[in-house]
Amino acid sequence: MSKRAAEEMTPSLESSRTGPDFFGYYRTQVEELLSQEEKIPHHKHVDTKKSSTEIIGAELSDLKNEKLNALLRQCVRDSIPEVDEMQSRVDSMLLMSQLSNKKPSTLPTNAESVIPEDPSFKEVEDDLQLLMKSDPALVKEIVGKHSSDLLARLNETQQQLEKLLDNVVTTCRPMSRGEKRDLQKSIKELPAKNLERVAGIIKNHYVALGKEMPDDVFVINMEEEDNILLWRLHYFVAAVKSARKLAS
Repeated sequence: MSKRAAEEMTPSLESSRTGPDFFGYYRTQVEELLSQEEKIPHHKHVDTKKSSTEIIGAELSDLKNEKLNALLRQCVRDSIPEVDEMQSRVDSMLLMSQLSNKKPSTLPTNAESVIPEDPSFKEVEDDLQLLMKSDPALVKEIVGKHSSDLLARLNETQQQLEKLLDNVVTTCRPMSRGEKRDLQKSIKELPAKNLERVAGIIKNHYVALGKEMPDDVFVINMEEEDNILLWRLHYFVAAVKSARKLAS
């Protein structure tokens, strides 16, 4: 099998990208909407005891809130194909990585597929097994190239999503002191892997504002942090709790 044919088994992420940058597009749409909004009077703010689903848009008029919700719903619908494609890329790279890390003499037989539950990968897997036996160095080269492409694409998507989320939480009402205490307590109870993400959210927010990072991001003063960061952390913690409930 030629190098060209091998590379075509996993097309580059850039060449396979047929649609627009949905997160970037909707981030721009949200920015434009919010730049036109008029804050509602303070006496109309929603009660801080309402559920978290009623917090977003609390600082907007009813009309602007409806438009924001419509944009976010459409963003989710339009993003599904792109997310599915990214998942397919991750699965493909997993397959290639598993095969490239095996010695040719230990490659699985047709009856022992690396990813047997997904028949769409069967033909590609057969080709890769053949290539691994004839040119394992080429497979490693291809894996490295497409891993870099995939990581770049994921980083770009994450950056656009981060900006979109920051824009959305600017519409949230001020967080109450009780909610801040609950948030700090919830963060301390998170598993280590989730704490890494908390640190990432804080770091990205500080960098965006040009602020110096604290020595320990987990001892930040909730009373001194701005509303955007607080609500970003709130919704991340809520997402973690929801995921844990679904998994239990």
